[in-house]
Amino acid sequence: MPLRKCIGCGEFQETSQMIRVMKKHDSREVLINPDSNNFGRSSYLCYNNECMQNAIKKKRFAKTLKTEISANIIDKIKNLIENSQEKINDNKTS
Repeated sequence: MPLRKCIGCGEFQETSQMIRVMKKHDSREVLINPDSNNFGRSSYLCYNNECMQNAIKKKRFAKTLKTEISANIIDKIKNLIENSQEKINDNKTS
């Protein structure tokens, strides 16, 4: 598996363990976890609230994607992180 650097914390992880945020090359549309058929500029983020906060605070999405991302996209990413945290917590209590 290829390794990618998190824009929030700077740590390298496998792509399967990260959220991919991509700006499509042709339409400039921003996608979250797109399929591999899409081509464009990508940013990777750990499933971690601290990484998300750092990325927003330091405007890393705008720097890496070379575009501003909407509040709607940010909310979707936050929901993905919260859902992953809930799954982790459910697995620990099982």
